[in-house]
Amino acid sequence: MNDIGFGILCFGDDYYFKGAKEKENKILQAGFNCVILTDKPNEFFGHFIYYERELRSYHDKMILPKDILLTNDICILIDADTQIDDYSFLEDLKTYKFKEGISYIETLADHPEEKSFVKELNLNLPEWQEYTMYASSILPSFFNLPLMWEYFLVINPTHDTNLRKFMIEYEKLQVVKEFCDIRSENVILGNGEGVSISIAAELSKTPCQRDYDLYNLIAHKMSNFSKKWMR
Repeated sequence: MNDIGFGILCFGDDYYFKGAKEKENKILQAGFNCVILTDKPNEFFGHFIYYERELRSYHDKMILPKDILLTNDICILIDADTQIDDYSFLEDLKTYKFKEGISYIETLADHPEEKSFVKELNLNLPEWQEYTMYASSILPSFFNLPLMWEYFLVINPTHDTNLRKFMIEYEKLQVVKEFCDIRSENVILGNGEGVSISIAAELSKTPCQRDYDLYNLIAHKMSNFSKKWMR
């Protein structure tokens, strides 16, 4: 059976906490580990990481795999605002053969904005300018990376996955993105974390790909209503 730990980043409106608590309860009932990164740990039942930053950042969701992969072989991150209508897929995941490295089930081509690649974003906006300059300097081809929709993200490291290298590159990108967002006076920093995941995966030679079989297994049982779409 797969040794899976789930992670959820939860802060903000009550709406997010309601969804995260439901997910945590269902995940624990199914026999999995679940870790919540949150500023309100008393809202939850089990394992949590206290989210103590005053400046919130979507990029911080990748704190969760660091903790989860200490005790579990596979980490699955689910956004707090993902609407799950049927949790029966949790049983299927116990024996599912996950792809190595990082995998996701949809791209933003499936989102109403219908963007498939990084180059389709408006990278001239202030919230992307320095990020684009830095990303271009370390990976000139980053414009051609697909735009993952990371509301259901699997991290399945193997002996060939350099997770430490991945995290170093990801955290550098996080610093630059948060600088852009501070200058843009964004209330919450670090949107576009999927772009940073893709770039860090390329630089660390970590496989990063869409899993169509996983999509067919679970996508019709959930939907994403995120309020933080990239412009």
